[in-house]
Amino acid sequence: MSPALPPLPSEPFTAWFTARLRRRLAWALAACLALPWAGSEFAKQFVQPGLHNDAARAALLIDYIAIGTALFGLSMVLTWLVGAWVTAVMKGPTHLGDAFPPGSHRPSPRDDEPQQRR
Repeated sequence: MSPALPPLPSEPFTAWFTARLRRRLAWALAACLALPWAGSEFAKQFVQPGLHNDAARAALLIDYIAIGTALFGLSMVLTWLVGAWVTAVMKGPTHLGDAFPPGSHRPSPRDDEPQQRR
């Protein structure tokens, strides 16, 4: 017999992580990692030993800028995910109530107004 698998997390904790959000997360992570790398590789083409006084140091600076940009982008993606989670938690699960039975008194906003004495 194989050991029992641990129970899956309950639905309220995972319902906010929809397929649409997962797709957007994948695109955001790809952009946060690929764009700074591609930009730094493009910028390093113009740093050559004959054209720059210290080409190795300039290339290293470009790498540091790319790493910082990627980390900043990843922190923004994390902030976005925390915001999506907080929004889902604040909205809560959907509760569908029963309709009023026919012939019953349906409350109206006027019921909340104070009654005047005659």
